[in-house]
Amino acid sequence: MDSASKRGIDIIDLHREKATKSEFEGRIKKTDPSLVILNGHGDDDCVTGHDNKVLVKTGDNEALLKNRITYAISCNSAKKLGPSCIDEKTAYIGYKKSFIFNIDRRYLSRPLQDKRAERFLNASNQVALSLIKGHSAAEATQRSQAQFKNTIRSLLTSTNTDPESLDDMKDLLWDMRQQVCLGANDAKI
Repeated sequence: MDSASKRGIDIIDLHREKATKSEFEGRIKKTDPSLVILNGHGDDDCVTGHDNKVLVKTGDNEALLKNRITYAISCNSAKKLGPSCIDEKTAYIGYKKSFIFNIDRRYLSRPLQDKRAERFLNASNQVALSLIKGHSAAEATQRSQAQFKNTIRSLLTSTNTDPESLDDMKDLLWDMRQQVCLGANDAKI
C-alpha cells in the first residue's frame, strides 16, 4: 500500500468484514478503479471474501472486472472467472490451480515476520508492485515469474539448512507454473 500511496494512487481496502459482495460491487461502481487486487479463497468461477462468501462470480457479476486489470491471489480463479471477464482492454492475472502458500505456524498471526512466508509473498506481491510502478500486465507477470525463479535458485544454491526448503522450492515452482496473465497483456494502470 505504501508504494501506491507514494505514487498518488488511491487505495480502497475491503478488509475483513468489509469484504462483502455488496461492498465490493458498490466500491467498484463508485470509484471505477483501473486495478483490482483480490486476495481471498477462489474456485474455478469465483473469488470469495469475508466468511468465504462470494465477491465476484462468473455468470453473476464478473462484468465488474471489465476494462481494468485484476490480480487474483486466489486458487483456480484463472480457470473460468478470468477468461469470462477479459477482453481487449481487460487483463486478468491469477492462478489456474491452487495457490500454495507455506508458513511457519509460529507466525500465524504475524505472516509479515515469517521468513518462510516471505518466499511466497515476495514473488506473489511482485505483480501488484510492478503494476503500480507502471509496468504492463505481461511485464508484471514476468517480474513475478523472475522472483519465483530467483527464490527457487537461492534455495537450491545456498547452504540452507532449513528443513522446509525442499517443500518450499516445490511449492514455489508449482505457484509459478499456475500463474497466468490473460487478456490484454499490454494493459497498464
